[in-house]
Amino acid sequence: MRNILVLGFLFLYLVLMIPIHLILRIIGIWNPALRYKIGKTFVYYGFKWELFQAGAHITVEGKDNIPDVPVLFVSNHRSYFDILLLFNTSGKRPGFVAKSEMNNFPLLNWWMKNICCLFLDRKDMRSGIQMIKDGAELVKDGYSMVICPEGTRNQKREMLPFKEGSLKIAEKADCPIVPVAIIDSDTMLEERPGFHIKSGSPKVIYGKPFYIKDLEKEDRKHAGSYVQNIIKDMIESHGGQSVDKQ
Repeated sequence: MRNILVLGFLFLYLVLMIPIHLILRIIGIWNPALRYKIGKTFVYYGFKWELFQAGAHITVEGKDNIPDVPVLFVSNHRSYFDILLLFNTSGKRPGFVAKSEMNNFPLLNWWMKNICCLFLDRKDMRSGIQMIKDGAELVKDGYSMVICPEGTRNQKREMLPFKEGSLKIAEKADCPIVPVAIIDSDTMLEERPGFHIKSGSPKVIYGKPFYIKDLEKEDRKHAGSYVQNIIKDMIESHGGQSVDKQ
């Protein structure tokens, strides 16, 4: 039943909102900031309804750690629901760095662009460099971003190694990084065989922010491993999966 509710709403939302998207594209020609503001508002309430229909009982901790400036959220990645959880609990309504394949889904990719999402072709170095530049510019313009340095949803007990270059947006924009630990979001979908959504109690924990420039030299060289170990400790301290430190 939850499958029908969640997927049915997603389909109706994407189709019925086509006129709104077209209006936003026109607005974006003259006022990109207004386009993003309106787009993020529509997506926020769409995500809120989807999480309600999915039966998500969300626990949020550490939200007071999020500074009142644009940030780069760096998170582990367990589930499709992670995107909804981060967008709706952070208070920032951030954009996301997504794999380039997501740009191949009509209607969905429109709305991703309406909330400042960027698409990364992991096989193309030029794409990666351009994504860093575009992400840094968005942060400088006042928009927070999210990146999941594992590169994909991970269903293993251990986190995948964080890509070291994934934090370059924060370095180039000189913005704080906020580590994020997401726990038990996969129990709502990915943990079950097939595609079967059930209610769950995911946790989103926001860690203390830091600037890459403030790290010790060796930690700056391995910033991906540095933040991964922070997230690892956050997960374990809240009863999540055990992972080996990098």
